[in-house]
Amino acid sequence: MQSQPPEFMPPPRPQDGAPPTTPVAAPPYAPAAPPYEPQQPPVAPPFVPDPMLAGPPEGGVEPFAPPSEAWRRVSPKLTTVKRISSSIWSFIVFVPAALILWFVVPPEEPVRWAGPAWLALGVAWWVWRWFRAKRLVASYGWARRDKDLCIVGGLWFRNLEVVPFGRMQVVKVSSGPLLRAYGLANVELVTAAAATNGIIPGLPADEAKALRDLIIELSDAEGSGL
Repeated sequence: MQSQPPEFMPPPRPQDGAPPTTPVAAPPYAPAAPPYEPQQPPVAPPFVPDPMLAGPPEGGVEPFAPPSEAWRRVSPKLTTVKRISSSIWSFIVFVPAALILWFVVPPEEPVRWAGPAWLALGVAWWVWRWFRAKRLVASYGWARRDKDLCIVGGLWFRNLEVVPFGRMQVVKVSSGPLLRAYGLANVELVTAAAATNGIIPGLPADEAKALRDLIIELSDAEGSGL
């Protein structure tokens, strides 16, 4: 027995007053999102030492010059920092005391003339420190060898410190307001014995950071465990 085809059923008509139905359009094709990849932090460019600071310091002769050609000087900006610091301290120490002696002490007192004398002494001290600062900064220098760091400095009394990497315990980088204003920092080396501590003043901030990281790496290699 053959099956009868289904009778044609017309689509239902909308009721009176009902809006006609409209076909819903398919959403546009959206490609799948790529897998999430965390962004890598930017890699800082390698540090390049300032070639202007290469070379032995002033007065770096035997016995204050170790057998090394890698001498480096500190930044000449340290001269300006020392001059500003000396000017501030000279003003604080000498000017108020001179003004008090001159304006507070009665004129008939002989000690009143100690005020101008004290002020003249302060001016002489300030002038001497002003011209001394350049030579003092030029006397500072440091050199890195395979197992130690050499630091030299001083005018009247020259001093050479040899700090072995294997004895270092702490490496400190410090910078006061004046040093930060000129982009400088001090690197201080603390060892197991206080007599072998050393400090390199007035390095450019980038060089101080690079030297700190290098000292930590070499100290770990020597077994000091920084």
